[in-house]
Amino acid sequence: MAKAVGLSRNTITTLLNECRRLGLIKAIEKGYELTVGCFINSAVRKTAARVYKEICEFCKSKKITPPNWDKRAMSVLLTKYNSINLSASEPITITYQLNKRCRTLPEKVSLTYFIKALDMQKPYRKIIEREQQNEADFSGFAF
Repeated sequence: MAKAVGLSRNTITTLLNECRRLGLIKAIEKGYELTVGCFINSAVRKTAARVYKEICEFCKSKKITPPNWDKRAMSVLLTKYNSINLSASEPITITYQLNKRCRTLPEKVSLTYFIKALDMQKPYRKIIEREQQNEADFSGFAF
């Protein structure tokens, strides 16, 4: 698999373990099965950085300290808000939605705050539940 993808075996193993831990894939005989409708690959890193930057710029415009990066929260936000280089007046952009839904902000915000404001709690809870289930599934094993 590493040769086909063009990454080292260690990198592939690390990425697969991370995907399993997040509940994005599950091991099956001779491979893996996707467990979510949307699979985010490494090509999205630039998009993730841009969307996070938009969130940070929005917070700064409200004179609020931007939230810390949270991989789980960002993965949920990216399932819906993955359009970059568009005008903030476009309804499909995260900046437009933040301006519409978050007219005022509390003193301290997190990415989970924005998930709630953008009404994305259900997919976020699913990721948390899958992660907890995966931890429980492996709790009997010593690594």
